[in-house]
Amino acid sequence: MIQLFNDILTFLDTGGHILLVVLFSSLIFWTLIIEKFLYYKFIFKPKSKKLKLFWKQREDGDLWESMQLKQAQISELIIDLNMNIFTIKVIIALFPLIGLLGTVTGMISVFDSMSSFGTNAKAMAGGISMATIPTMAGMLLAVLGIFAFSRIDFIIKTKTRRLKDKLLKDSDA
Repeated sequence: MIQLFNDILTFLDTGGHILLVVLFSSLIFWTLIIEKFLYYKFIFKPKSKKLKLFWKQREDGDLWESMQLKQAQISELIIDLNMNIFTIKVIIALFPLIGLLGTVTGMISVFDSMSSFGTNAKAMAGGISMATIPTMAGMLLAVLGIFAFSRIDFIIKTKTRRLKDKLLKDSDA
């Protein structure tokens, strides 16, 4: 366990300070993704079932006022389900940019070592690895983020469409 921790610290040190920013942003991103899955499973599903049952038992469901109330309740559920979606999209877009920032800072380190030590390969290698590791991490997180977001987006759109279809039936929503 200690060896794993040391390997992670070595990796973070090799990638430079920008890799810490990548790590921090990925923690925020995955926390938001997990929150969306948990919200859907433990809050949205029970609330939507309760709402369906409520409107199934009411007899005045076809009146204009009832339809407006139904739409308001559906909209409230959908707004809650879509909370932080924009933040997730922004973080996905930032992953490659943060990686690119790591490339720039790593290349600055390479040029700095070249100006100080000449063409010392060992000094240049540290800067090149500092340039490539955050870029690789940013690209990897962007790809994984797009996959996770597409799954979340599919669930949200499918479930909200089903909820609207079930509650609003043939009415103009």
